[in-house]
Amino acid sequence: MNKKRISKGFWVWGQFDQKSSIEVDAIKQNLNNKLKGPEFEPHITLSGPLIEGNKYIKETLNQISKEHHKFSIYSEGLGIRDVFFQALFIKITKKKTLLTFKKLIDDRLNLKTTGYFPHISLFYGNTTKEIKSKTTEELKPPKELKLSSICLVEVDEEVDLWEVVERFPLK
Repeated sequence: MNKKRISKGFWVWGQFDQKSSIEVDAIKQNLNNKLKGPEFEPHITLSGPLIEGNKYIKETLNQISKEHHKFSIYSEGLGIRDVFFQALFIKITKKKTLLTFKKLIDDRLNLKTTGYFPHISLFYGNTTKEIKSKTTEELKPPKELKLSSICLVEVDEEVDLWEVVERFPLK
């Protein structure tokens, strides 16, 4: 049974230190100049969807950020799918640090999630695999990226809205 994709709500993203953000954004901009997809900030989705981004959720994310240090995540290279929101991405290794952090966020926000696919989207769109493959031939994603903050993000995919509501730096 296919689960209907929720396209409007709130998600928890992980975002990167300045060096990692610059590296990911350079690849995103390179691809977007050629493929013309919607704009969004570099991120790895950690949790969601949430129906609302209320004070309790913000306080919970703030508390989590104060309890956890910045940590590294690792790239397995570029990936391509025939899925609009996973069209081109950096595949991220499922290391214990990342999975434990995600589970903590899910547990504290009372979210039951399954099938986590850690990745950093580089392009959203419905372009052919051939065009995506050709566009990525010269691109090399960074091997290691530093996760330095979590943020609450309001999403409405129908109007290309990915707005960071509040950012919480990890210690």
